[in-house]
Amino acid sequence: MDESLTRRRRWEREALEAQRQAARKSRAGGHPEIDNRVLALTRLTVAKIDQDPTLVRVGLENIERWTRQKGGYLPRCHAEWKTLIEQHTWGELREILLEESDEGQRLRSSHPFTGLITEQELERIHASRAA
Repeated sequence: MDESLTRRRRWEREALEAQRQAARKSRAGGHPEIDNRVLALTRLTVAKIDQDPTLVRVGLENIERWTRQKGGYLPRCHAEWKTLIEQHTWGELREILLEESDEGQRLRSSHPFTGLITEQELERIHASRAA
């Protein structure tokens, strides 16, 4: 085999491996600041529902409204949350929302309990994260 072809193939393999390593590193780091902010907001939401567990209905109401707004289309993440809310107690949902794992983070990123946090509370969270 031609030595220049051998060098080129070795270079291509090394470049491909470098791309794979860079991709793994970027996935491993994720978006920690965003994830931390979402967790802080979720903790506040959970505290509000802890005070009044009937607020769980807000999740179902939001999903129903979003589905109507999309002409009946129910995205997979909302279908998953609809099932979770219908089949679990508030205590179980609370654990799911606060679980500090990849799965907990995934579920927090699409939870339907929006609208429970006031603008002032939201600003306070953002300010505390910026400090």
